[in-house]
Amino acid sequence: MKRGFFKFVILFFLSVSSLFGESSVWKISDAKHTMYLGGTIHLLRSSDYPLPSEFDKAYSQADYVVFETDLARTQSELFAAMLAQKMILPLGQTLANKLTSKTYAELTSYLASQRYTIRMFDRLEPWAAVLTLTQLKLAQMGMDQSGVDMHYSRRALSDHLPQRYLETIAEQIDIITGIGAGEEDVMILQALHDMKQLDSMIPWMVEEWRQGKTARLERELVQDMKNESPKMYQHILKQRNDRWKPKLIAMMQEDKIGFVLIGAMHLLGEDGLLEQFRMLGYQVELFKE
Repeated sequence: MKRGFFKFVILFFLSVSSLFGESSVWKISDAKHTMYLGGTIHLLRSSDYPLPSEFDKAYSQADYVVFETDLARTQSELFAAMLAQKMILPLGQTLANKLTSKTYAELTSYLASQRYTIRMFDRLEPWAAVLTLTQLKLAQMGMDQSGVDMHYSRRALSDHLPQRYLETIAEQIDIITGIGAGEEDVMILQALHDMKQLDSMIPWMVEEWRQGKTARLERELVQDMKNESPKMYQHILKQRNDRWKPKLIAMMQEDKIGFVLIGAMHLLGEDGLLEQFRMLGYQVELFKE
């Protein structure tokens, strides 16, 4: 069973970065320049506050903060309307038209076990069905608070600290709506399989980060996606890293310190930004209090 997609969904919607311990923030530097790079996921439980001290320390030293996209605009009615419009299948189509009969039956059975009906999901694009199910499950687990990214976006606004973005709103929507393209059945079946293990998956991911361990996270999140869903890996991780890298390098050349908050999976693996900075000759080290 492929695992890359569903764990990406968890990372896309959670904000385990606020739970990470010493391994949550990295310092990228050369002889003249410094940048802080924080790996994030995008939802929090209220019990996850206060955030680890290294986040506040990096923020306090920053001249600006960098996010994947403009988070304030993602909270707007316009963004919600744009995304909602893309979540719905074309008129006359249902999930039954997009999935094999076996996958559709398994999805129907799972929904019934959760006291949902297939009619509630039938008009959704496959990616939208999975993201909706994931959000519902995470909400049941109490993962329903604004994440570390939004926390610092609001704080920067209050502090009049400049914000920069690596992607436009339109680019971010394209990323979301392209998830699982051409791999819809695999995506649905994997999500149904892993949904049952979600309660145990999140604790080990958090604990690995608390202990500063990246091997399992890299193997089971990044490498699995690369090996088993190469199209998804390119779409979600590598292509975005390749677009972000020159932007971050240009920022590094300024006489200012940036604090960059991006999804944790973008840091890991041979195509991850940490390795890319190492290959360019920058010093990469854990940022500790």
